[in-house]
Amino acid sequence: MKNIKTIIFCLIATFGFSQVPSFTVRYFDANPFQQNEIAEKFDNYYEGVEFNSGGVYLERLGRGNTKGTHRIVYFGDAANWGMKEGQKERSQNILFWRNISEHIDSWGDAYSGRILDYSGDVAPDHYGYVQIYEIAVSDPEKFISAHKKIVSQARELMEDRPVAFGSFDIGSPNGATHFVAVGYKGVSDNIVMKSKIEQALAKEWKEYFKNRGDVTNIGDFDLRILKTYGSFN
Repeated sequence: MKNIKTIIFCLIATFGFSQVPSFTVRYFDANPFQQNEIAEKFDNYYEGVEFNSGGVYLERLGRGNTKGTHRIVYFGDAANWGMKEGQKERSQNILFWRNISEHIDSWGDAYSGRILDYSGDVAPDHYGYVQIYEIAVSDPEKFISAHKKIVSQARELMEDRPVAFGSFDIGSPNGATHFVAVGYKGVSDNIVMKSKIEQALAKEWKEYFKNRGDVTNIGDFDLRILKTYGSFN
């Protein structure tokens, strides 16, 4: 199995993670028309599994600056994540990755980091559609202060749509240091919501850009969460 490692990933929230909410994400290119087979093997392996904290997402990448067709995200408390002891034998894990690799053309990059802020009443998989912005932040303290303020100001309009902010601590996609992830009901909801917020909070947005420090936009993309195992709570 070339380049296959048991990695621990994620997109996540401070929701119920009591210590250090963390993630590992691994990108891959699936063979054409093999998504259903991959999803089925994930179901066969992960359904009913209990985790120490967090869980696993299988996601399909869509529009934007993407690196592959799909990604796997493992998430949870950095000090207490992964499956509970005795859930799977080592031989079962090896067989799972061997079976998955039959449907994968190539493995891509992997990154790990932390979730530094989370806002919203639901987990990312509630709507299942997410847009991620990868950025290079010069002053994290300034940025997170401005980020929290604008998210709070937009919360009434956003309703329960989730917004996450986190850091890349191992690996740096194209030089990105942090990311912002926003959940929506779908593409149309994404565009309509942005229009509403820009119109209603024009003054607040100007203040946000003024106070967040120097930020370089590395890229952005959207995705669909296909499968969820474990709990975000």
